[in-house]
Amino acid sequence: MDSPTTAQLHSWLAIAAELATTFAQRASEQDRTGAFPHANFADIRAAGLPALPVPSRLGGWGGTLLDTVRVTEALAHGDGSTALSFVMHLQTIGSAAEGDEWPPELFASLCRAAVERGALVNALASEPSLGSPSRGGRPQTTARPRSRADGSLAGWVIDGCKSFASLFPELDYAILAAAIEDGSGEVGRFLVEVDDHFQVEQEWDAVGMRTTGSHTVALRGVEVPASHLIGRSGQAKGGNGNAWFTLGLSAVYLGVAAAALESAASYALERVPTALGRPIAELESVQRHLGQAALLLHSARSQVYYSAEQWMACSDRRRELTPWLAAAKVTATNHALTAVDHCLRAAGGAGLTRQLPLERYYRDVRAGLNHPPSDDEAALLFGKAALQKQQTHRRPTQESPVRSAAG
Repeated sequence: MDSPTTAQLHSWLAIAAELATTFAQRASEQDRTGAFPHANFADIRAAGLPALPVPSRLGGWGGTLLDTVRVTEALAHGDGSTALSFVMHLQTIGSAAEGDEWPPELFASLCRAAVERGALVNALASEPSLGSPSRGGRPQTTARPRSRADGSLAGWVIDGCKSFASLFPELDYAILAAAIEDGSGEVGRFLVEVDDHFQVEQEWDAVGMRTTGSHTVALRGVEVPASHLIGRSGQAKGGNGNAWFTLGLSAVYLGVAAAALESAASYALERVPTALGRPIAELESVQRHLGQAALLLHSARSQVYYSAEQWMACSDRRRELTPWLAAAKVTATNHALTAVDHCLRAAGGAGLTRQLPLERYYRDVRAGLNHPPSDDEAALLFGKAALQKQQTHRRPTQESPVRSAAG
């Protein structure tokens, strides 16, 4: 079921669809070898897509959150790994553009790089010991002040290790969270050019989303100018309230599941067992599985799109909308997973072989469960909210004498 588009979004979706067709032709072999899809990112840069979320006042395309969700979903239809890596760049720029945390000139310089040369950026926050930054905590990566001869601050030297560094093989810039070693006890966020001081410590080798390049990376003596400090705070910031992150990730898994539905439907129309004498698409059991998949995707897509629209329209209520993001993410990732399972059931045994891409889609779509917020975190969030709401609306009762029927 198609969703309404503006003329501008229609043109961007056409670009994404053309790229996705090319990505799909490469995806199987890249998944088999685990090789990072450098050619896909060369195509993304050539198309100018890194400028999508850059505000028009800074020379970018000025894509909204919903535009970005739609384009990401279209790219994921071709290759989930490429879309998952690239959405890290999109969400980093998009969330920064709608906030006021960044020094204006520093953000403008990053945007110029994205527009003029297709520069890519991702925030590297997870650490092997820390785990997900969404749960808070102080990073073990450190930023040591570097002083000039006159005692003034020249910059910082960062040392540490970051895990799940998606897009690393193509990164131009990284945003690093590091504990500031100046006695303040604060955590800083720094914009850093990726250079030889970044070294892969452990290569990404996973069952799904195999080509995201989400390596574990060691940082040794990374020098950062003083002007590249984005901000500092008492502790590391989580990402659950970032709509660009949460809904962008959700869009990736919708796109993967949509590709699975298309693949399963095509196979069902073409597969004619001799014992049946007609396409398996005519079997009600197959139709039901494909129908269940389509219903799940329609429901999840509606929730993700609507959440994006509300986030854009109600900028003064975003704290209240944060639970909506969790609901959309959990719904999208679980519905996508179940939808792909229905597609596998419709295809039968062939779906488990590399004859069809369904087994790759199934492996890829499972990765959605591991992004924050997890199912457990979301359930806890909504459970506490339900209890708090009930407590708020309960009226205190006063004990009164029990009256007999005779009164």
